[in-house]
Amino acid sequence: MSVDRSKILARYITPYARATSTLLHVLVWACLAQSLYFACRALFGKRFEPAPLFLQILIAAALTVVPAFIVKHCPRSQVCSNIYEALTNTMMDDGTGG
Repeated sequence: MSVDRSKILARYITPYARATSTLLHVLVWACLAQSLYFACRALFGKRFEPAPLFLQILIAAALTVVPAFIVKHCPRSQVCSNIYEALTNTMMDDGTGG
């Protein structure tokens, strides 16, 4: 009886990915909600002023996209890894060997 290691490794979720998956799901849902909000506001709003609407879209995107990039690139940053380890009291395990 042989074990196919590729199937085992394909399903492995690192502890870091498991710890941050809820945050990433919340950010994805927030992106979806704000895209629907801004689409409705642009289509059905009484007053369409492009400059304030653009500024609101930019701020909303920064509040959702920037944290997603931080979570994605955190394992490669020593400062971010140290902050993660201090907050969670565990070593960062992003699945890469060292």
